[in-house]
Amino acid sequence: MNSVQDLNKTFITMRTMALSALALLGVVTVAAGALLYRAYESTGQRVYVVSDTGSFSAQVGRGTGHTPFEARNLVKTFLLTMFGHDQYSFKHNLDAGLPLIEERGGRFLFESFQRGQVLQNYIRYGARQAVTVDSIHLDMNHRPITGRAYIKQTVFIGDQQSQSKPLGAKFALIETDRSDANPFGLLITDFDFIPYNPPVTQEEKDQLRDQEQARQRKLREEAEAAGVPLTQPAPTTPAPAAQPAH
Repeated sequence: MNSVQDLNKTFITMRTMALSALALLGVVTVAAGALLYRAYESTGQRVYVVSDTGSFSAQVGRGTGHTPFEARNLVKTFLLTMFGHDQYSFKHNLDAGLPLIEERGGRFLFESFQRGQVLQNYIRYGARQAVTVDSIHLDMNHRPITGRAYIKQTVFIGDQQSQSKPLGAKFALIETDRSDANPFGLLITDFDFIPYNPPVTQEEKDQLRDQEQARQRKLREEAEAAGVPLTQPAPTTPAPAAQPAH
């Protein structure tokens, strides 16, 4: 009888230990999963951005979206690589720029270069083409992101320089997977050329206002020095021509 009771006690003890071990394992598993998730969230995704001072890596957390800096940097990189090159950098720049635009738009630009014999002219005349990005304007408040960009192209043939050609473009940006070829996580779509008519920025408005105030001040000083009263600001537009008498 004592043997049976001892066996029952042993079985109960072993069962209690097994249940405790399972409970402890569950707690450890949940804790480990939480720590792993937190570590993944804090690590984020590594991306590379390009600025005027060079390229560098950055950490971007999941679900944070794209910043205006990242979107503007994508567009600037695309414009500089796709429209600025010579016979030596032509293929390299197109290989870098085409992954940043959807296939239809990229094919349109590539075929335009072929029809214009851009590479052949580079080789024939020893020419190169430089691009200056004047401004990039983005609407980040809606999806897809839309924007306009304004650039100037200059062609150099030997020591001769052509007059800068202004170009405008409109486009949209959609989200895509990051890759080595496109680390921005955005893709250019609906790319099309538009007239060069960039909007005046607030900074440019301030500069124009300051210039006008300086002009008015100079006119007043000249009038005072000449002894001529100047009660009204000088006109900024010419007076209408007098109508001939009938």
